[in-house]
Amino acid sequence: MTRTLHPPPALALLSAAAALLAGCTGCESSTRELPAGAVAASATPTAAPLPQAPDLVHLVDELRICDLEHRGLLFDTGAGALFGRFAWQGSVPTGIQAVEHNGSTWARISERQIRLTFVLPSASPIFVSARAVGLASRYATVSLDDQLLGTLRFQRDQLRIASTPTTSLPADPGLHTLTVRFSGRLRDGESFADVDWIRVGIPDEDPSTYGPPTLRDVVAPAAALSGVPHRSIALRAAGAVRCAFRPSRETRLRTAVGMLGSGEGDAEIRVLRDGQEPMVLHRVHVEGGDEATWTDVELPLAPFAGSLISLELRAAAATRGGRILFGDPVLAGSQKPPPSVPPARAVVIVALNGVERPDLPPWSGRPEPRLPTLSELAASATTFDHHRAPSTVVSAVIASLLTGLPPSAHTVTDAGARLPAHMTTIGAIATDSSVRTGFFTGVPTTFRAFGFGPGWSRVLEHPPTSGETATTPIDAAAAWISETVRQDSGNRLLAFVHARGGHPPWEVSPKELNALKPADYAGPIEPRRAAQVLARLRNRRRDVLSPDDRDRIRDLFTIALAGQDRALGNLIGALKTAGLWDETLFIVTGDIASGRSDATLYAEGLDLQEPVLTLPLYVHFPGDLYAGQRVSAPTEIVDVARTAIASLGLSFARKPLGKDLAAVASGLEGVERDPQTAALGDRYSTRWGNLVLSGRLGVPPFLCDLDVDPTCAFNRRDVMPLATMALFRRTVTFDLSVRAPASQREPATIDAETAAVLNVWGAQ
Repeated sequence: MTRTLHPPPALALLSAAAALLAGCTGCESSTRELPAGAVAASATPTAAPLPQAPDLVHLVDELRICDLEHRGLLFDTGAGALFGRFAWQGSVPTGIQAVEHNGSTWARISERQIRLTFVLPSASPIFVSARAVGLASRYATVSLDDQLLGTLRFQRDQLRIASTPTTSLPADPGLHTLTVRFSGRLRDGESFADVDWIRVGIPDEDPSTYGPPTLRDVVAPAAALSGVPHRSIALRAAGAVRCAFRPSRETRLRTAVGMLGSGEGDAEIRVLRDGQEPMVLHRVHVEGGDEATWTDVELPLAPFAGSLISLELRAAAATRGGRILFGDPVLAGSQKPPPSVPPARAVVIVALNGVERPDLPPWSGRPEPRLPTLSELAASATTFDHHRAPSTVVSAVIASLLTGLPPSAHTVTDAGARLPAHMTTIGAIATDSSVRTGFFTGVPTTFRAFGFGPGWSRVLEHPPTSGETATTPIDAAAAWISETVRQDSGNRLLAFVHARGGHPPWEVSPKELNALKPADYAGPIEPRRAAQVLARLRNRRRDVLSPDDRDRIRDLFTIALAGQDRALGNLIGALKTAGLWDETLFIVTGDIASGRSDATLYAEGLDLQEPVLTLPLYVHFPGDLYAGQRVSAPTEIVDVARTAIASLGLSFARKPLGKDLAAVASGLEGVERDPQTAALGDRYSTRWGNLVLSGRLGVPPFLCDLDVDPTCAFNRRDVMPLATMALFRRTVTFDLSVRAPASQREPATIDAETAAVLNVWGAQ
């Protein structure tokens, strides 16, 4: 008898229909590649490949998630530039489809209304205009934040630029929502209108015809001055491109500035930050004509290291008909590569279930005599202080660790899903390259029923109902390593251990149990059934544990974690005895934090709060590289997969996601252009440095600044509009670039034996 676990009802994070707007004529995609299922590997061990110096981000490739201005802000409907603008929705409305008009892509609208969210940088009167062809609709009303601005009138089957009147009072700077509501009634197969672009215009005295800065218009693939070509951003005055980034200490902006056409002009490079006046970093006066040349510019961005900034390339002034060119604008990282990491003969990854950083060294801030192995790793390995999970579902986190993909790509997005067989893990890559691989788990949600194990040469599942020691997965990995090396000392190894960590049921001796206080404890918490008791309490959705109950849980957790620590010490000892330690990449991390309240203790699918998403990360690099360092740069679970594969001299066939942890530890990293994203159903939490944007799709988000508000008590969305919009658009755009079709999700099929194991684990 089997049963299928289905996900809870939730709005999918993004719709595949969004891809219909992804066409862009004359430009390149700015998003990360859609991961492929197949991977390839090299069988020859080599020094781990690291990013080449300098690490570059090409701004031309980022334009879809930048703001384009020319005499106001422009929304290009046909280039994927509207992703993340649909009033906090994660998907493009289904009633918007791409159509072709004279070789360019427009949007065909069959939605009654569309709502677009944007940031107005400064106070100004505005008007709204659009280039459109009327179909079933003869006009559309336009509102700003639900205040009527005017009407756009269309011509049926004729192209027209329609405009509203200019507001008599200036619109305030900050976040705004523009609503366009179409008139008319649709018959079968009809649409309201085809729209090329929508403009939030700023009135001026320029008599020239408006030239919209669509992506097709802005990108000059090979603009040449004096015979020297550059792939350029070409802007009319007054116009600008504004993109959000978080530079490091090493980041520099490099570009060549010139003038296309006759006459002369002025270019500016500015930085915009919430709550501050724009800062001009550099001005360049350029001259056009037949003798026009490029002016090379290189600007260090170290003063803004660690801050989220909007970098603006601006055409401040130009002779009529001319354009300011920014040739090959890039953000460059370190001028030298990180030190080479010695190739690893062995990679061992241990994920501890049910642990939180405040319980572990060095994050506890106190001596931990009962955790000598983790204390030694805290002192002699590399620890990462901003390591983050992509979900609060254990199987989703482990699937990301093993595939190097976020949950939306590998489709393990909920506790009822399984890892599809076509998703290739680091174990399969290594096995195909003659690396001996072992998969050892004591956590039921990473058993075969949930799709884990295929592709590994040795698999061990240790259910909590077995009656054997809780350290069996770690002990089995140590024994397997010793035996594999004994068989052939030249074997290369990859071992993954999903250990029980601090999760009940707990293994405690009668002597240890009798020594716990209070001596006359008669509460519901006992080692073997604690997980089931806590599961029942979670279902009641209220705190009912007494102080004695909580003390008992804490003491039992401490005893259990001490046992796991001893097993980790034995595992390291086995590597040393085998002569592998100096050539081992040894990683210890977690899956999800256990939670502190009665309602969250050892639960899954919790709200995406920072304490639950924050994980420990210890890394011992081969040759003791970066030994004893604490790294403040952000890292994610997918970084573990990329680092493991690179250290074995192997590679993904697809472009890998994540970062090499050795490169991060070196401090010579490049530009941090992507925030850390976590998702669960229609909920999301995106962190970029000290800023965290969270919420539910379709609802205005919550922005927290951890530097000034660690508990996230205040919503800074309205006082930090630039950061809010940048984070949300990055969240949506990244998800679109990796999301697999919903049809690829596979439900876990649970037999009676697995159901019994899950019950003891407290997962049923």
